[in-house]
Amino acid sequence: MFIEMLLTNPERRQLKLLAAIRTQRRVEFTELSRILQWPYVSTQQVYRRLIANYQAITGEKISKKRLVERCDWIDQVLTQYLIRNSVAYQCLQAAIREQPKPLLSVGSTTILNRLRPIVGWLAERNLDYNLRSNELHGDERLIRIFGWQLCELGNQNLQLADDETAYLKALTQSLPPKVKRSPTINRFLQVTAVRLAKRRYLTQESQALPRSKRNELMRFTSLPAKTRNVQFNLAEIYWLQYMVVYSPYFVDTRITKLVRPKERAVLPYLIQLVVKTVITRLQVYRSPLYFEELDEYLMEAIQFAILLKQPPMQLAEPDEVQRIPGLRRIVAVLAKDIPELARFVDLITDVLSWYLAPFASQKHIEVSYPARFDDYMVGIIRQRLMTRFMSIDWRLRQVPISTEVATPLFQIVVKPMVPAQNQYYWLPWLSIENNIRLMIEKVGRWLAGLTWPTAVANKAVLQK
Repeated sequence: MFIEMLLTNPERRQLKLLAAIRTQRRVEFTELSRILQWPYVSTQQVYRRLIANYQAITGEKISKKRLVERCDWIDQVLTQYLIRNSVAYQCLQAAIREQPKPLLSVGSTTILNRLRPIVGWLAERNLDYNLRSNELHGDERLIRIFGWQLCELGNQNLQLADDETAYLKALTQSLPPKVKRSPTINRFLQVTAVRLAKRRYLTQESQALPRSKRNELMRFTSLPAKTRNVQFNLAEIYWLQYMVVYSPYFVDTRITKLVRPKERAVLPYLIQLVVKTVITRLQVYRSPLYFEELDEYLMEAIQFAILLKQPPMQLAEPDEVQRIPGLRRIVAVLAKDIPELARFVDLITDVLSWYLAPFASQKHIEVSYPARFDDYMVGIIRQRLMTRFMSIDWRLRQVPISTEVATPLFQIVVKPMVPAQNQYYWLPWLSIENNIRLMIEKVGRWLAGLTWPTAVANKAVLQK
């Protein structure tokens, strides 16, 4: 993960400790040392550094109880603070602005060691970073996206010089009227303004936007008046508006869905055919996260990836995403007779694996319930399980359950014979709401100690 390359081991340990505190909902060093497998003294030392950083950020001291209550907020703010102050982050920000490495309190050897893993990471994404000169080369679109993602990662706005501010003003005037100037979009405009002020324009290769997109974007275009200090061509406007309207970072599917069919080229329709088929075959619609315009979003994400010849860059997300069983075969079968898509099978599979990972569950659990439960009660149980444990596909059936797949089994019983970890005794004197609350708590404890069978696979996909 990119964030881990920015932080030192002591800084990563602070975030691990905070994650353990969030899970346990209390600060007890013996328990935390056992969970993290750290020496007791080391756990206390990491905790003291965590408290010191919190005080440096807020100027306030914090109690253990207050720390537990504000864990989520502290995790976000602390992560951003550590990233902004990291050696690698400051050097990369300077590279985006085409400046030399800043003066830091560490030696040159330490700086090179911190930056060396990032060179390989960027090379995999078709960007060339020179450690010695602190220069970044490659597709200008990718450099801008990388610089903007860095700002998002550290929650940092760029301080602009006068010539950069002039570009920012011109770019702001070029935004489509319906696009709101959010902090995220504002940071993207800042990075673009910085690059334009350095005369870093899009190359001829970067200007090849789909005709359907260019025709649609022309409805928004309002070119700023050019001055001596502000110079850029129409390709810059096309790319800016494509990013804020169609890219997976900003796309609003309620707007893109309204684009008239005649303004769509053939390729988007072919991609949408693949996306809709994948959603059906993988039964993505069963996920509680599913929304009606998911196919539109995935279609834009794939088009964006084809345009840049790589999946969208997401610095805050894990680098590796587990392939969804059967996904590549589905895409390959659909694309083999479509010349426009045949050479992008692997790229489409990577993009869909990335975005569908939260929707297409890799884990399935059979839940048996008594025959006397009506549909209303079963529906409530299913909804609560799916909402509380989103990464799991819950399959509820009446007892007895017979299955050929070795999936884990949880039982709801009304006449318990022998107490078991994977059983919940439905208490007849409690309400449905209280029974489900207690059951969810027991399911959570059961999942914490569950060993998933290696044979568990998405059989539904393979049967399609």
